[in-house]
Amino acid sequence: MAEILNAHGSLNDIFVTELAPGDFASDTDLRAFVRRLCDRRGPFGGDGVYFYDASRAVPEAWFFNPDGSAAEFCGNGMRCLGRVLLDRRGAETAEIRSGTRDYTVRRGATTPEGVHQVRLEHPAVDFDPGVPVVAGRSPAVRARLPELDPALAFTAVTIPNPHLVALIDKYVESDLVAMGEQVAARRETFPAGANLSVLLSLAPDEVFVRTFERGAGLTASCGSGMAAARAVYSRIGRADPERDVLIRNAGGMATASLRVRDGQWFPVLEGNATFVYRADVDPAALATTRATTSGAARGTASETADREPYPDEIRAYSVLDEQNTTRLRAAGIETA
Repeated sequence: MAEILNAHGSLNDIFVTELAPGDFASDTDLRAFVRRLCDRRGPFGGDGVYFYDASRAVPEAWFFNPDGSAAEFCGNGMRCLGRVLLDRRGAETAEIRSGTRDYTVRRGATTPEGVHQVRLEHPAVDFDPGVPVVAGRSPAVRARLPELDPALAFTAVTIPNPHLVALIDKYVESDLVAMGEQVAARRETFPAGANLSVLLSLAPDEVFVRTFERGAGLTASCGSGMAAARAVYSRIGRADPERDVLIRNAGGMATASLRVRDGQWFPVLEGNATFVYRADVDPAALATTRATTSGAARGTASETADREPYPDEIRAYSVLDEQNTTRLRAAGIETA
C-alpha cells in the first residue's frame, strides 16, 4: 500500500505520493495508475500526480498529467509537494529537482483565514528557447496566429514548460477552450504542445489568468501558467518585473513577481498549498484494474478507500475562494 495526499493550489488538485516511476512494473502500469487515480469518474480524481523521492539531499520529483503524459513540472503541484517536504523536514526552505531543473520552495505567510501558503522560485523564463514553442518562430512576441484567433496577439515563453499567452479585453471561456484544442491538434505548428493562457488586466497590479493546459485541458488554475503570464505582462511593458502583481484565476489567487538577475527573469509565485485528504491505495491493483463502461475503475479496494480529510484547511480555503469568486463576478468574469 502507498499513501496518497490530495492537495491543491488554487483548486488545481494534485496527488502527492512518495513513490518513484521505477516502483512500477512497467511504464504502461505507471501511466495507467496516473490515469485511473486522476479519473474523476472513479474513486478519486485530480489534475495530476507528483511522485517524489525524499531520500536524497535534494529530493527528486516527477510530475504526470491526468492523461498519463509526463511534464517537466507543475507549479501548483510543486507548492503542494514543497509544503509536504518543508513540513517533513521542519524547514523554512528546500530545494527540489523536477525534470531537469531545481526549484526553491519557501514557507509563506499564513493568511488571516488560516490558509497555508508556499513561495515558489522558478528557473529563468526563456522567450527564445532552443526548441521554439511555435515552429519556425522564435522569439514570438505579440505574434499573430490566425489559426488560433484572427485578432489576438500571442507571446511564447518557456518556464520551462512551453506556454502561449494572449492579452484579452474580455474573457469568453468557450473561446479559450477552442484555441486550446487547436494548439493540441496542430503538432506541426506547436511540436511540443503548449499551455495556452489568456490574461485580462483588472487593475494596474491585478490580473485574471485562465489556462488550457497541455495534457489536462481546462483546470481551475495553472501555476506555471500564472508565472508565464506574469513574465509576459512585463515583456509587453504592462508592469515592472519586480513589482508584485495579484493574479486571480478560477480557483483562487497568487502573488507573482520577477526577480531580475544577470539580465534574466526568475518568476517568484506565492500562493496556497492546501491539504484536502489522505488515503491508502494499492498502486499495482489500481494500475491493472479494468474500467467500467462509465470509465470508473473497478475490482480494487481503492474504490472504497477511506479518506482522512483536513477539515480546518478545507474550511479556511473556502472563505478565501468565496472572496475571490465575488471579485471575479464584480469584474464580469464567469467561469465553469
